[in-house]
Amino acid sequence: MDFRLTEEQNLFKQTVREFSEKHIAPRSREIDRKAEGIPEEIIKGMADLGLWGVTIPEEYGGSAVRGEELVYAMNAVHEIARADLSMSLPVYYLLALGWSYLVVRHGTEELKRELLPRVANGDWFLGIATTEPSGGSDLANIRTHAKKSDAQYIVNGEKIYISGVVEAAQRGGGHLTLFKTAPELGTRGMTFAYVPLKSSGITTQKLTMMGRMGLSTGMIAYENVPVPAKYVLGEENRGFYLAMEGFNAARVLVCAACTGGAERALELSAEYTKQRNLFGQPLAKFEGVSFEIADDYAKLEMLKNQLLKTAWMIDQVSINPGAIARKEINANVAICKLTAPLLGVEIAKHAMMHHGAMGYTIETPIEMLFRGLMSYVVGAEGGANIMRIIIAREFIGDVAIPYK
Repeated sequence: MDFRLTEEQNLFKQTVREFSEKHIAPRSREIDRKAEGIPEEIIKGMADLGLWGVTIPEEYGGSAVRGEELVYAMNAVHEIARADLSMSLPVYYLLALGWSYLVVRHGTEELKRELLPRVANGDWFLGIATTEPSGGSDLANIRTHAKKSDAQYIVNGEKIYISGVVEAAQRGGGHLTLFKTAPELGTRGMTFAYVPLKSSGITTQKLTMMGRMGLSTGMIAYENVPVPAKYVLGEENRGFYLAMEGFNAARVLVCAACTGGAERALELSAEYTKQRNLFGQPLAKFEGVSFEIADDYAKLEMLKNQLLKTAWMIDQVSINPGAIARKEINANVAICKLTAPLLGVEIAKHAMMHHGAMGYTIETPIEMLFRGLMSYVVGAEGGANIMRIIIAREFIGDVAIPYK
């Protein structure tokens, strides 16, 4: 089994790194400070490289390599996150890649042709809307619901802590939204559909977050919102299971953002401790510092290998559904998502401490990383304890599920 990147994948990764270091890294502080969104020229530059379409087939305007979509996407997100430590652009980007991947697999032909080319060229935003004011992890008890009327669904309810509410309103696009269509069936009575943010009956409210300032987060309220049946993914009442499949892909890309940011923070620590002299010698001479960096490096390298394996597993199933057991993929994704945000924040914290007082200033980009990664520690795309439940369920069995 060979998990080395192919020559083509390595060339792609290097191309993204060169673009990111030249065009994104110098503007990451601007993205974070101004909170005015991602500069249009960066979005356009990424589109020119085909980056928005790495999970979208060529027939819909993308540049996907069949059976390698998640490996390419993972590497692209990793490199973007190394450059924008605020995590604003990485999150914007990974949402587009992860959820367009699900549309490719389960969307109607009409939806694919309407939505995917506009995502692939960077024009439209695509995100996910499942979290509600009553909670994000307990999807079985969401309250947003819909009734079918002729060839459309009428949706009512609200979602909160949803990324891209401003971007989708300004640029176009929307969110894959989970709602109940047969409440009496529990998770077997939910439907997953694309809902354009400019649909009639939708109102939004922007929330102020502590990080990822270049990407909006807010609330979406649905009041008798018409959603055409052609926007439904898969079958009616099978939405919960499709959302879970989508989260597996999205979590891989979230972890890639965490590893990219953590990798750059670790490099900043190494660079600084080699140059900063204390008591007549570089900080890196002190084992209390160098051993901590060594431990972080070892943990990060193990995580990167685990993440590459997990992306490869999902790609294998995309071309051969029976290639790998779903429970094995679930467990591996959860292992990565449990580890990556916590390790990323730990590495960012260590990097701040290695820089001393300077680490507590905005003279370094490390504080942006700390703020950005915390969103994934507190629960975005699934909190740590939810990941532990998934791992326990797949390893021990259903008896380990506390809420059944």
